Amino acid sequence: MAKTTATVEDAAASARETVSRVTDEVQNRVRGISEEVRRGAERASAEIRRGYGRASEAAREGYDEASEKMRKGYKRVRKDLQELSGDVNEYVRDNPGKSVLIAAGVGFLLGLLVRSGDRE
Repeated sequence: MAKTTATVEDAAASARETVSRVTDEVQNRVRGISEEVRRGAERASAEIRRGYGRASEAAREGYDEASEKMRKGYKRVRKDLQELSGDVNEYVRDNPGKSVLIAAGVGFLLGLLVRSGDRE
């Protein structure tokens, strides 16, 4: 029976060593996988930050470009209106009779348009 007890104890010790070795291997693999996941998350985070930076820069450039175009367009329209206003003032000074008749005609047409809109 002593031989059987020794065999059982040897088998138990061997099983403990095997379990310990397998447990160590599993822990090492889990650490390795965990490290790979951490590195992958860091790479993804860096890519997201770079993508955000590129997108925000593109948006800022688009806004600046649109803003500049609006400023130029506003200045051009303002200049054109000032020139038109000057031309109209000059025409009225040079042709006061025609200007009054034109204003009366425009007023009459507007009156007709407003009046016809009331009937509907």
